[in-house]
Amino acid sequence: MYAAPVIERLGDRLSRIAGRVVPDPLVLAIGLTLVVAVGAALLLLDTGAAAGDVPGRLFDGWAAGFSDPALLSFALQMCLVLVTGHALALSPPVQAAIAALARVPRSAGQATMLVAAVSCVAAVIHWGLGAVVGALVAREIGRHATARGTAIHYPLLGAAAYSGLAVWHGGLSGSAPLKVAEPGHFAADVAGVIPIGETLLSPLNLAITGGLVVGIPLLCWAMTPRDPAKMVPPSPLPPLPDPAAATPTSVPELLVESPVVGITIGLVGLASVLASFAFGNLRFDLNLVNLIFLFLGIACQGRLRAYLDAVSDGARGAGAIIVQFPLYFGILGLMKASGAIAWLSESLTDLAGAGSFPVIAFFSAAFVNVLIPSGGGQWAVQGELLLSAGNNLGVDPGTTVMAFSYGDACTNMLQPFWALPLLGIMGLRARDILGYTTIVCVAMAAAVSLGLLAAG
Repeated sequence: MYAAPVIERLGDRLSRIAGRVVPDPLVLAIGLTLVVAVGAALLLLDTGAAAGDVPGRLFDGWAAGFSDPALLSFALQMCLVLVTGHALALSPPVQAAIAALARVPRSAGQATMLVAAVSCVAAVIHWGLGAVVGALVAREIGRHATARGTAIHYPLLGAAAYSGLAVWHGGLSGSAPLKVAEPGHFAADVAGVIPIGETLLSPLNLAITGGLVVGIPLLCWAMTPRDPAKMVPPSPLPPLPDPAAATPTSVPELLVESPVVGITIGLVGLASVLASFAFGNLRFDLNLVNLIFLFLGIACQGRLRAYLDAVSDGARGAGAIIVQFPLYFGILGLMKASGAIAWLSESLTDLAGAGSFPVIAFFSAAFVNVLIPSGGGQWAVQGELLLSAGNNLGVDPGTTVMAFSYGDACTNMLQPFWALPLLGIMGLRARDILGYTTIVCVAMAAAVSLGLLAAG
């Protein structure tokens, strides 16, 4: 009845293939830059550009994209999303909630479904939180199950913990929907400002993301083996770091070690941000999300020193954003300089109709995400192209943005780039979870495609 043995074999096979053919994401970004540069050069030559002018035009376009201030500010926004969510996930109140949740499940199926549900809900609230909190819950459940002698499938728990990254882009920290809600965003000339009422809070997104938040945990429950002999217990894991408070010996040390100072700063800052938003002085965009989670994390951590330590721990995962995002921006510059965006937009317009375009946008985003494993970097490359093509067909820009968002999130289940923090916390390898997350990816692709067709 259950396909666990087939899924396990599929996971092993996929991981072996991935280990042979999928390069490091940085190497992939550099290689993609070279491929796009060659294609851009051919396109310029085909449109009549002089051969001697092509290298200079391409380099100028790449440099303009690489150093675009608007795009670089976007990269910093995404770094802040990751580290503020990570710091909140490591705070004492969240850790206490995780410990309480870990005592709830009494069977392997319940454990898997609970981890997936927590991960999905957390990722909808904030993707940086979802990238970490699911792993912490799964790890704690593994510890409690081992102590009680309850059989669980630990790799499947890891897959369930990662499943939140399949729904994050339809949540409150979705980079594409929040970016297009900002005045002057890099695709504003094509679609203008698109408020979140037309994207994140639209009936389309509430139905699709809400359905996924319910459906993915049920799917994870269905994948759980019922035969105790097929369970996989966790390996012994070292405890997570728990930095103790130092005894202050000076006023500066008192300021960073006192919970009163940290909690006061966090609560006052949070109240100020929310009040400013309520009075209409702030828009709901990436900046507001980052401000809210910055002060919420400080308040929950209590000590400023503890917050800085948690941010430093999360910053290790931001290294890829810092290095790779400018390369993606350079790719966007190459496409603009060569006219590739307009050419591809016209090609998509010819290929699709208004009813089928959202599905095509979904699958194109799903494919590109395997090459560019970052929703923000990918939106910088694809956003203007998809919005232009959608506008040519009369497709609502909000629908185009959300179709892209679902496609980007879907193939996170095939691309374990963002699973690295989770794998480190749980002591797993990518091959341990890939077979199960592939099933999530396929099921999500089918469900979202039907939803987009029905909405169109």
